[in-house]
Amino acid sequence: MSDVVLTGLDLGLEEVVEVARRGTGACLCDEAKLRMGRSRAVVERLLKARVKVYGLTTGFGSKKNIFIEPSETRQLQRNLIRSHSCGVGSPLDEDVVRATILLRANTLARGVSGIRVEVVERLLTMLSLGIYPFIPEQGSLGASGDLAPLSHLALVLTGDPAGLIFDPERSRDVTRTRARREDFVPSTPERLRSLGFEPVELEAKEGLALNNGTQVMTAIGLLTIWDAWNLVTCSEGACAMSFEALKGVPRAFSPALHAVRPHQGQSHSAAALREYTAESQILGLPVNMAYINAARRSLEDAAFLLERGGTPLTDDILVNVQRALEWIDNLQQTPERPLEALAENHGPEEALTSYRQALEPLKGAALSIYRTLLSGALPLEVQQSQSHLAKALDSLEKAAPAMPPVQDSYSLRCAPQVIGATRAALEHVGSVLLTEANSVTDNPLIFPPEEDAQGNPLPLDDLGAYAAALTPALCRQSVCSGGNFHGEPVALVMDYLAIGLAEVGNISERRTAHLIDGHLNNGLPSLLIHKAGLNSGFMIPQYTAASLVSENKSLAHPASVDSIPSCENTEDHVSMGTIAARKARQILINVEQVIAIELLTAFQALHFHLPLRPGPASRSLLTLLKAQEVNFVADDRPLYPDIERVCRLIRQGKVRGALSGFGAGLEVV
Repeated sequence: MSDVVLTGLDLGLEEVVEVARRGTGACLCDEAKLRMGRSRAVVERLLKARVKVYGLTTGFGSKKNIFIEPSETRQLQRNLIRSHSCGVGSPLDEDVVRATILLRANTLARGVSGIRVEVVERLLTMLSLGIYPFIPEQGSLGASGDLAPLSHLALVLTGDPAGLIFDPERSRDVTRTRARREDFVPSTPERLRSLGFEPVELEAKEGLALNNGTQVMTAIGLLTIWDAWNLVTCSEGACAMSFEALKGVPRAFSPALHAVRPHQGQSHSAAALREYTAESQILGLPVNMAYINAARRSLEDAAFLLERGGTPLTDDILVNVQRALEWIDNLQQTPERPLEALAENHGPEEALTSYRQALEPLKGAALSIYRTLLSGALPLEVQQSQSHLAKALDSLEKAAPAMPPVQDSYSLRCAPQVIGATRAALEHVGSVLLTEANSVTDNPLIFPPEEDAQGNPLPLDDLGAYAAALTPALCRQSVCSGGNFHGEPVALVMDYLAIGLAEVGNISERRTAHLIDGHLNNGLPSLLIHKAGLNSGFMIPQYTAASLVSENKSLAHPASVDSIPSCENTEDHVSMGTIAARKARQILINVEQVIAIELLTAFQALHFHLPLRPGPASRSLLTLLKAQEVNFVADDRPLYPDIERVCRLIRQGKVRGALSGFGAGLEVV
C-alpha cells in the first residue's frame, strides 16, 4: 500500500492498521500544510506582539497565569516535554506506538494546533524509518489527554537523550510479541542521525501540541476494535463447531425467530450460524452418532472382558456381542448406507421411527446377553462386562430418543443474542473511535481568521500575504481554550467494549464446559477422552478458560467511573480513558485464548460423531487445525502447544479466513 495521505478529516480503520502493523508510511496533503501554515502564522504574530495566551506565552495547568518571556519559549517547550515524561511500566507494543504517531500527525493536520509543518513531517519520518520510541504503558489520567506517554514520544522527536528507541541492532517480531525495557537505547541526536533522522527543536506552542491529546488511548482502542471484529467472527465459528458437537437444536437460529427481535447484530450472528452449520449431517439426522459410538466402545469393552473369561457360555455371548458390533459397523458405512439413507428417504420423524425399529433386534440381543450374564456364577471378567453392556443399552436408547430435544442450554441457543449484542457494541465503539481519530484534542486551539476586522477576505492561499495581514487583535480572537483533550468519549466506549468482549468469553467458556461434561454433552465421552480417570483429557483446558474469564470479570469493571483531582485541583475530573483502553486490550487477549480453547475442545468432540460430516464451516476449521498439527487426543499429552497454535491462527486471521467462504455478505467491519 502507498503512503497514507493525511487530511485530518477522513483517516480510516484499515489505514491505521496498514501503518501500525504493515509498515506503511504516511504524508500530509497539500491542503493540510496550508491550513497548518495559517495557524502557525497566528502563533508567530501573537508571540511578536507579546500577547498573553495560555500555552503560548504562559505556563501550563495551574501555572496558566504566569507569563513566559519570548526569549524563554524554547526552554519552556523543553521543560514541558521533559517534566511530563513520567510514564512507568512496560513499553507499549510497536503497533500501538506507530498508530499513536499516525493519529497525532492526523490531528495536527487539521491546522488548528499552531504547529509547524516540518515538525509533523519529522514525526511521520519516524514511521518511514521504522523508529520505535519507548512509550511506557502506565501514567496517563486521560485528561489532559495522554500527557505522560505522548511526552515520551516527543522526547525522541527532539533528540533528547532521556528518550529511548528500540535498539536498531536488535531483531524484532512484528507479531504481538512484547518488547522489554532493556531492548531500548537512548535517542541521542547522534544515534538518530545514524538512522537518517534529524531531531527537531520545538518552538512556541509545539510541545503542548504534541503531548496534549487522546492519541494513545485511541490508538489502543482502534487496534483493539480491529482485532475484536476478527475475534467475534472466530467466536461464531467456534460456536458452530460446539453446537454441532453437542448436537444442538437448529431452530434456535430460525430467521423467523430473530426477525421479531430485529437487532442487527443478533440477526447477523444467527445468519452466520445458520450458514456455518448448513447441510450438517450431524444436525440433519435425528439419530445421535455420538451415542452410537459410545455404545460401540461399551460393547468393545464388554467383548474384551468376555474373551478373557474363556468359558463356553462366554463364547456364545461373545458371538452375539460381535454381531452387535457388526450391526453398528453397517450402520456407520459412508457416504450413503443406511444411516444417511434413513435421513434422505424419510422426513425426520420417519427416520427416527425407522431407526428405532431397526434398533430393536440389537437391543433385544444385548438385553438377552445381559440377562444371561445375571444367571449363574461366572468369572470376574465376565461379571464386569455386565456394566459395559448396560451402558451400551443405555447409549443405544439415547441415540434415538422417543421425544427429540426441544431446546438447548443458553450458551448454545442464546449465542446469537449474546454475540450479536457485542457486534452492536463494536459498531458503536468503532464509530466513536474513528470520530476521535479525526478530531483535534489539544489545547488551546487556534482557528485562523478568514476575514479582517472589516469583513474583507484574507489571502488564504498566500501564506506570506496572509501573515502580513494579521493583527494582534484578530489573532487573539482566534485562540480558543477548552477541553477537547478530555478522554471521556473514548473511556466510556472502551469500557463498553471491555464488557462486550468479556461476555463473548463468558459464553464461550460455558460451551467448553458443556463439551467436557459427561452429564450434559449429549453422548460425548466424559472429558472427551476414552478411559477418563486414567486420562484427564480436556479437563484442564476448561480450567484455563475459566481462569481467564474470571480475570476478565475483574478487568471489565469500568475505569471511566473513577476520577482523581490533579494539577493542584485545576484538572479536577479526569477520564481514565487509557486505563480503560488497556483493560479492554487485555480482555481481548484473554478472550482470544478462551476461543482457542473452545475451538480445540470442539475439534476433539467432533471426532466422536464420525463418520457423519459436520457443516461446511466446521469442515474448513477442522482442515485448518489439522494442517497446523492439531491432532485428536487419544491419550493425555501437554495441550498448551495446541492452545498456542490455535490462538496464533486466530490472531493471524487464519480462522476468520477459513470462515470467509461461508455466509457471503455476512462480514461487517
